[in-house]
Amino acid sequence: MSSAEEPLISRRPSLEEAEDDHLDETNDNPKPHPSSPTLFIYLLTFSAGISGLLFGLVAVTNFVFTLAALFLIDRVGRRRILLWSIPFMVVGLLLAAYGFSFITLTGAAVTILVSIMVYVAGYAMGLGNVPWMQSELFALNVRSLGSGIATATNWGANFVIGLTFLLLMDALTPSWTFVLYAVICAGGYRLVWRFYPETAGLSLEEAASLLEDDNWGVR
Repeated sequence: MSSAEEPLISRRPSLEEAEDDHLDETNDNPKPHPSSPTLFIYLLTFSAGISGLLFGLVAVTNFVFTLAALFLIDRVGRRRILLWSIPFMVVGLLLAAYGFSFITLTGAAVTILVSIMVYVAGYAMGLGNVPWMQSELFALNVRSLGSGIATATNWGANFVIGLTFLLLMDALTPSWTFVLYAVICAGGYRLVWRFYPETAGLSLEEAASLLEDDNWGVR
């Protein structure tokens, strides 16, 4: 084989190359941070077209389980749905960490895809919905302020994750980055179990009075 020929299996593209390839194929405007399809290209060596399909599967998972949460959240309860869904997030993140540790193997791609879908399903059922329904926990005289602070905290956490994700991937490796996220989720489970009250079946006045209890209304 001459030196001018390309090998059948090319090297994994750099992050910048993956982003450029994705933008060339989709004609999207450049973004300040890599999109999910770009990460599939970079981490799993998929083509831009295949990575877009995989991103679509994850998006459909998010959509389906978000709809399911809207139907179930009042029947199951906020606290219960969080305690049931966060463990799936932890399992998904740990499975992703395992998959990234074998990134050179073909089976790792399937493992990572399944793990991300499990994580997204758990997120859409619980933490993707419940934090936006926190206004019922605040008394009427502080509801707007409390909701504003809670919303700012939620978006602030999203901003921090988006800002540090690729930095952590480079500094800790992908596997340990996802292990770190799993530990954070496990800590969140503990906080929900200890402090988050159940509001299912309560009026706004009853829900707002829960935080006045010494146990924060947790039974």
